[in-house]
Amino acid sequence: MKRVWVAIVAAALAGTVRAAEGFTDTFDLGDGTVAITNTQANSSWVAVAVMWQYAGPASGTVQVSRVSQGVSVLLGRRVFTNVTSVVWVPEGSYSYGLGDVLVVWSTATEGVLQITRRGD
Repeated sequence: MKRVWVAIVAAALAGTVRAAEGFTDTFDLGDGTVAITNTQANSSWVAVAVMWQYAGPASGTVQVSRVSQGVSVLLGRRVFTNVTSVVWVPEGSYSYGLGDVLVVWSTATEGVLQITRRGD
C-alpha cells in the first residue's frame, strides 16, 4: 500500500511541475531589443524569467518593460560588468493579455535571449 501511495504522490507532483514549466523561446539579440506581443484574444501569459546569454564576457545594461494600451512600464533593470549571462525573474506576476507587449532590451548584443513564459 505504501508503494501505491508514493506512486500517486509522485505522479501528482510531476503533473504540478509540468503545469508550471511553461515554454521557453530563444531569440538572437540582434540590435538589442526583442518585443513579444500577445496576439491571442482568448489567452494570456506571464513572464517567468528572462536570460541574456552573451558570446563572451560583456558589460552593459539590460531592462524589461511591459507595454499595455500604449503605456510602457519598466519592470526591471540591471547594470552588469564582465559577465556571460544575466537573469531577471519578475517580483510579481504580470499578465500579458491581447495586445500587451513584453519588451526586452540590452546594450550588449553579441548573444541570445531566452524568455520563459507560462499560461496565466
